[in-house]
Amino acid sequence: MLRKLSLFTAILMLLAVPTFAQDMMTPSVTVADQVVTHDQVIIDEIYSEGPGFIVIHADNEGSFGAVIGHRAINAGTSVNVAVDIDVTMATPVLYAMLHSDTGEMGVYEFGTVEGADGPVAVDGEVVTPDFNAAIISVYPQLIDMNTVHVHAATVAEDGFVVIHAGDAESFGAVVGFAPISAGTTTSIDVPVEGLDTDYIWPMLHTDTGEMGTYEFGTVEGADGPIAIDGNVATMARFVGAPSVHVHDQIVTDTVTASSVVSEGPGWLVIHADNDGAPGPVIGQTLVDAGTTANVVVEVDAMGVTPVLWPMLHVDTGEMGTYEFGTVEGADGPVFVNDAVLTFPINAAPSISYEGTLDGNTLTVDSALIDTQGWLVIHADNEGAPGAVLGQTPLVSDLNEHVAVTLDGDITETVFPMLHVDTGEMGVYEFGMVEGADGPVTVNDAVVTGPLTPGMMME
Repeated sequence: MLRKLSLFTAILMLLAVPTFAQDMMTPSVTVADQVVTHDQVIIDEIYSEGPGFIVIHADNEGSFGAVIGHRAINAGTSVNVAVDIDVTMATPVLYAMLHSDTGEMGVYEFGTVEGADGPVAVDGEVVTPDFNAAIISVYPQLIDMNTVHVHAATVAEDGFVVIHAGDAESFGAVVGFAPISAGTTTSIDVPVEGLDTDYIWPMLHTDTGEMGTYEFGTVEGADGPIAIDGNVATMARFVGAPSVHVHDQIVTDTVTASSVVSEGPGWLVIHADNDGAPGPVIGQTLVDAGTTANVVVEVDAMGVTPVLWPMLHVDTGEMGTYEFGTVEGADGPVFVNDAVLTFPINAAPSISYEGTLDGNTLTVDSALIDTQGWLVIHADNEGAPGAVLGQTPLVSDLNEHVAVTLDGDITETVFPMLHVDTGEMGVYEFGMVEGADGPVTVNDAVVTGPLTPGMMME
């Protein structure tokens, strides 16, 4: 899907700002204590001398233990790297370890292929800082028998999982709670009463008053919410109707949904795009009643379009056979609030043209790319990309909350643009080295567009 620009290179070369090669740096990983609410940890910054991996380990009696997640990284500096983890194997202390990529590129083989993808050491010490994590994992769901199901929770000391009612923006009254022990507890069923909202806010609390008795709000100072750096361990989860959650992702032959909630057996169907609406079906898979996590749909690679449309269907004809469009009345789409449950996702390199500006730091909501590359920010030049204001490296796949430091005359509207990293890895060379770090195109168009960021207020 990704090609280097050829037709417009001469024009864009005029817009490039020279960036000199960075000084030699020492391999490093910077990671902060954090609340984990979406089954992934965020690594603030990584510097790797070559392509590699960031590997997340659980704790094993004060040292690194089992691998619970990993992600390929670029040579050079990577920032705000999200790594999916198996929260059922997590511990309150985790380790972020830097590995090289010395075997099959992009495939993590340490421990399975002799000599491949070993840890990186500096002065004889493995680069693996530890960090604290408070973890709560709850998938969207339909409330059954007045019970909320919590996938997993990780706390350093005994505490509670507390369920608040609320809406999409804020939490309200407590409707249920359950005690949890220090460490990781999985498959927690929390009884709730009086829940009459479409959203819940599961929240982690301490147990600091009478042990085993939830007293927050009745005993001063007891059983308060767990927070790290001001971030409370909670998130909004939809419980009001069937739902499908699929993130932007590079698609070749499969699409993965993080969760599907269906009232009965059904189908997750993937449609190609047809002028901004769902088009031909390119794949489908069965889903069970209730909540199913990590649903993988095999799709026809020849039918993949830059935008795809996941859609939830019922299974009402011959069970286990997808018959919509061939058998009258069978396997129709699911409706929520009188609308078909479907939405577009980006399946090719793309940028979310939303973000915020805080001083001279622009944070773009997301950028999707199928190789290591760059997010380059251009000033506005009469409605087109102008001078380069800044750039930051991207790792392959989805990059979220991408922060770019801007320098120069920051215009009200800016133009983010995707570039590949094809010259010296980790050094932005477009405009200085012929053929290096060119813009990304999809369907012969450069991946760029206008963004008017919201302003962060003090």
